[in-house]
Amino acid sequence: MTGSVPLWVKLAGVAAAVYCIAVFGTVYRYNQSILESASFAEITGGGFIYNYRIADIRAGITVGLVKPLPLGTRLIAEFESPQGGKIEVEKAVSHAKRNYSFETPSLSDVEAERTYAAVLHVIDAKTGEELERHEKGLKSSVAPKAMPAKPLTIGPGYHVNPDIRPAPKG
Repeated sequence: MTGSVPLWVKLAGVAAAVYCIAVFGTVYRYNQSILESASFAEITGGGFIYNYRIADIRAGITVGLVKPLPLGTRLIAEFESPQGGKIEVEKAVSHAKRNYSFETPSLSDVEAERTYAAVLHVIDAKTGEELERHEKGLKSSVAPKAMPAKPLTIGPGYHVNPDIRPAPKG
């Protein structure tokens, strides 16, 4: 009987394999149940973007996908405008991306310490129905009077704006 594996070793190997399959199967089923109950996307951040060099204020949010969405699904970010009304920014979902950023065009009349609404709509590609809706409040802690009236710099090289350059003395 040299070279043969004892019966108890074979049984122990089978028991270990069955145990591993049971544990991995349980973990897989648990993860699937969590994934099924999870939302498709979430707003992971947001706020106001101040670029004092070019005298520009924008609002933006970042969105992370929690689970895969069908190709062609649209993400629509809706921002409350300080002048009243809504600003919509739309992006189509791509399988290559898991994070998206949405930014408004330049804003004016942003009030400090006031909350502005940002809403994310997840729209189904085929039916056009809203699958999910997420909301976030954006608040600026900077008063708009801290922003220069004219850009401090111009052009791609951030050259000093000649309109605000003081006249040479002499």
